Amino acid sequence: MAITPLDIKKQPFPRVWLRRGFDPDEVNAFLLHISEEFAALIRQNDAYATQVKHLEQQLSKYTNIEQVLNETLITAQKSTDLAKANAQKEAELIINDAEARAERYEAEARQRVNRLDNEVIAIRNQRDSFLARFKSMLKTQLDLLEVISGDLRGDDGRQDQPEQKHRQEPHSQSRQQQAKPQRSVMMKGGFAADDDTIDDVPPQPVIIG
Repeated sequence: MAITPLDIKKQPFPRVWLRRGFDPDEVNAFLLHISEEFAALIRQNDAYATQVKHLEQQLSKYTNIEQVLNETLITAQKSTDLAKANAQKEAELIINDAEARAERYEAEARQRVNRLDNEVIAIRNQRDSFLARFKSMLKTQLDLLEVISGDLRGDDGRQDQPEQKHRQEPHSQSRQQQAKPQRSVMMKGGFAADDDTIDDVPPQPVIIG
């Protein structure tokens, strides 16, 4: 049975006249003091109980917060790992795509270089062919000029010596007959060549070696 401050305060004591006892006033005062102290202890105990309950509530709240934080950290860690893995895969895909593009661009560049090399070779061949034909044409024109110069010198000589005209007639006629086709070629194209003339030769690009 719990004792309350009121029980201590109201506790009766029998009076004994034949024996000497304690002073009733002092006993009552002491009991009153004890009851007050006991009441204070009860109030303090209640306050402590209330405080403990409040602390327990806060502890439970903090425990829930800690649990939520732990779960959040775990979720964040999982999200970070997933994002890292996705970023790694994306980086690998980007690198693979870049390498494939680089290989394709390199192959296209090589094909273009080969095509340009072939074009340069073809242009050089055209240049060499043109130079060879031009040299042949010039040689033919020089030979024609030599023939014409010889004919002119022969004509001048026949004018100076009329008496030798009849003796040189057959020879000069044969030379004139030889020169006539070449002159006709000259009149036809301006320059003589084997099959083509300078007008038939297409313009050639200038190649800087």
